[in-house]
Amino acid sequence: MRSLDHVGVVVKDLSVSIPWWSTLLQAEPLDDVRTWRPEETDDYAGRIVGYCGCEMSGAFWSLPGGTILEMLQYHDPAPGRVDMETYNVGNTHLCLETADIRADCERMRPIAELRSEEPVASVWGPYKGTLCLYIRDPDGISIELVQFPAAGRPWQDRSPFGDPY
Repeated sequence: MRSLDHVGVVVKDLSVSIPWWSTLLQAEPLDDVRTWRPEETDDYAGRIVGYCGCEMSGAFWSLPGGTILEMLQYHDPAPGRVDMETYNVGNTHLCLETADIRADCERMRPIAELRSEEPVASVWGPYKGTLCLYIRDPDGISIELVQFPAAGRPWQDRSPFGDPY
């Protein structure tokens, strides 16, 4: 593998998720919301995801480091709901680095579910010395905020891929 291109997240309603994620990321989506209808797109989206004839809408944000956040809302087939508890097999989360986790925590507190009252210091593993906090978006999707110590990422000198910064 060469790099991480994008992270895809399926949401219930883009009209709710776009303002929420724009607040979190402090950025607007790259373009207007895009809708893929099979009759207009040669069904390429349906063939990619394995639901031929599906219809979906999407929004995209540019994340630091060149990764794209792709947010999709399925219209057809109608979406179901999965149990979003973080301990469930298959549940994933997006981790975003912040320069001031406490300020971001206070900024998001009115619109996000915070999983702890304040950031927690990690005491072991590769994240030892970092401050971490999980929040949830309106669909219950987990986002971890992390603030590294002033010295930077504790493992940056040990990566076999080199330091990307």
